[in-house]
Amino acid sequence: MVIAPLADLEQDLARVEQELQGVIAERAGSLRSSAEVMFQSGGKRLRPALVLMVAKLFGPVEAGMVRIAAAIEMIHGASLIHDDVIDNTTTRRGSPTMNAQRGNHFSVLLGDFLLCQALLAVSELNRVDLLQVISQGVADMTEGQILEAHLQGDVTVSEESYLKVVDGKTSSLMAAGCKLAALFSDANPVQVQAAEDFGRNIGFAFQIVDDILDIWGDPNVLGKPVGSDLQEKKYTLPFVISYRSSAEDERRQIQGFLKNGSYPGEHLHEIVLWMERHQGRSLASQKATEYSNVARTALEKLPAGKARSDLSQLIDFLMERQK
Repeated sequence: MVIAPLADLEQDLARVEQELQGVIAERAGSLRSSAEVMFQSGGKRLRPALVLMVAKLFGPVEAGMVRIAAAIEMIHGASLIHDDVIDNTTTRRGSPTMNAQRGNHFSVLLGDFLLCQALLAVSELNRVDLLQVISQGVADMTEGQILEAHLQGDVTVSEESYLKVVDGKTSSLMAAGCKLAALFSDANPVQVQAAEDFGRNIGFAFQIVDDILDIWGDPNVLGKPVGSDLQEKKYTLPFVISYRSSAEDERRQIQGFLKNGSYPGEHLHEIVLWMERHQGRSLASQKATEYSNVARTALEKLPAGKARSDLSQLIDFLMERQK
């Protein structure tokens, strides 16, 4: 699925798909058919698109940039596979997850394979600085997943801890992709930092909007039931804000609701109403807007032109999206 503001990237995104399939065909061996299914199942392709869009700030998209974009998507794919294993998720985008099809052992190994191939693809560009950036991105993403697992089920999670999880799981890879694009384009240090800042703050805004949609989105549009995070005992920003501002008796009531039954749970409606009473949705949305504004400020330090205008429009789209 190509996001509307990315229509001009269609040909370059097709090159990324070819690069992905080429790596799988050449190196996946017995994992080939499963890896092909993984990348044929759709998805926004937002992360490789960000790489390409930042690259276009500085000139045409070169073959090495396509490789970097494909590597970023492989890392993202690996993180989804590992996430599904950790959360025991059985469907994604309306289709069975890899762990549902092939089991956890196979899925973990496939995720590991994709991570290794991503790092190898970037290493073949023979630039240590690029390999350092993408390796740190993988490390930060893994740290975010570990922290999320540690906090799972903790209704007292702080906003600071929630944001650390988002920084690791989502923002770090977007920041790395944008930084890689600037570095590969031989941008100056100020521009490299601005590209990284743009990616990181877009990541925060994107994830907060995602977490809002998980509660208030249309399941027919999302392609999954709402309330998945609550089901998995992941308490995101709307919940965190609401719990923080609740009186002790309300907190005890919410804790009681969360202990009863399995998803969709008879108390999901009451929990959503509770968050609305405490402005969890609107305050979380404001936080997402704050991050999007910081991303716009970072954009101003990057070369003016159509590519920068497209990135600004992408911010608007990501903030207003319904899925």
